[in-house]
Amino acid sequence: MRVLALFAIGMIVHLHVAGTRVVPTMERIMLNDRTFEEVLADVERRAEQNLADRVVAVADIQMAPDGTLTAESTPLTYALNSHGTRQLATLLGVRWSAWFNPSISGPERADEVNRRLSRTPGKLKLRATRDPDGGPRAILRALLSASFTPLDDVRVFRAMATLIGPFLSDFRFVRVDITETTSHYSAVHIDPRGDARDGLHPGWHLRNSEVGASALSLDDFWWRLVCANGLTLELDKRLLYRTHRPADDGLLSAMLVVAMSKLRDRWDQGAKLFLRAREDRVPHPDAAVESVLDSPEVPRRLVEEAQRAALASGDPTRFGVVQAITLVAHTTNTDPDVRFAMERRAGQYLAAA
Repeated sequence: MRVLALFAIGMIVHLHVAGTRVVPTMERIMLNDRTFEEVLADVERRAEQNLADRVVAVADIQMAPDGTLTAESTPLTYALNSHGTRQLATLLGVRWSAWFNPSISGPERADEVNRRLSRTPGKLKLRATRDPDGGPRAILRALLSASFTPLDDVRVFRAMATLIGPFLSDFRFVRVDITETTSHYSAVHIDPRGDARDGLHPGWHLRNSEVGASALSLDDFWWRLVCANGLTLELDKRLLYRTHRPADDGLLSAMLVVAMSKLRDRWDQGAKLFLRAREDRVPHPDAAVESVLDSPEVPRRLVEEAQRAALASGDPTRFGVVQAITLVAHTTNTDPDVRFAMERRAGQYLAAA
């Protein structure tokens, strides 16, 4: 571990010093959002609300008429959130809203759920958090495989703080989104890169899920100060992609250090791509948008909105297509996971230049 720490410190000193330049005071003020230390404090506060995981036999889980769950091996009473409800429906093999429509009473629903649970073999890991309103019930975040080993946000952020804290002091978080299933953290460097008219700030985007909805990933991220649009850019391959499986603190720290050490060189590549994209004309921007966003992750209405934005912009270049997509991802859309999908696909299109 000592060798790893020395390696990390040497790498960070290089990252922190190389390419440093003075930026105007006004620009620093405009980017004066939350620091790494402030976001770390928020992550730690959320982690303190989480309860210890419980592994229980599925057949021991019981639903009460009021919709809460209990298990013989834990004294807790769990209230389901929407993600937990979807997972329970999948476990039971039903469509919850159709199977338990409003005409089904609480006792009838409980009888049906309990009958199915009692016949289901195996064990589950229950992940829960305290009721934010201070109630006596725990909020069930997820029903997971008993072997699921999460890489929680707090472990990731503490590893970053321990080994690469000095490097992170020059970053500001422009977006933090926490949903029932995923967490998104977008941080950019205070120094811009590329064309001065864009105010392009490079950084990184960390996406994670403590309930098994996605892997831990770290991607190049660019923030355009002019319009506050973000873009996840994939150069060669992603900075970090790790499914949730056992990893000690040393391995987790090493992965993060190696990923962060690649940023500076990739920023130079990214800035060149943006300049090239401004010169790459696209015959039919609306058709390009549809091709880029051809994914079940992106609702059709957002595809059409991005097509209209591309045509209205009057910019028939690859950059204009990317700008239209990220504009809609940031303004019309409200789902962080959909935004991530749109920004990532736009970044792949830009990198194809």
